Amino acid sequence: MTRRFLVVLGLCCVLAGTACDAPAEPVPTPVLPTRSTPVPASAPAKVLDPAAVGDGVRKILLESFRIADVDGVTCPAGQPVVIGRAFACTAEIGGTAKRVPITVLGTDGRYRVDPPG
Repeated sequence: MTRRFLVVLGLCCVLAGTACDAPAEPVPTPVLPTRSTPVPASAPAKVLDPAAVGDGVRKILLESFRIADVDGVTCPAGQPVVIGRAFACTAEIGGTAKRVPITVLGTDGRYRVDPPG
């Protein structure tokens, strides 16, 4: 072998050894595409205002059903605004408590008032 070849070979070994001793550079983590589907947050359930429903029921009893001696109406709290939901309010009519059936008609809070029983 020639001297030149040995020098080049020796130089390559020195460089190769130095490269092996150097700390490895971190390999970048590939960014993977992600896909997300937006999920709407659950809205709090709407409930009817019992005082407002009571006032509305009283007005309907007086004006639509023409019941003159309606002293007051109380409706249960926590009634959800769900189409078809049925519950009853209590009306004081002539000093007697009467059950007044209510049915929710729309998600906007509309309801039907049936005659007191």
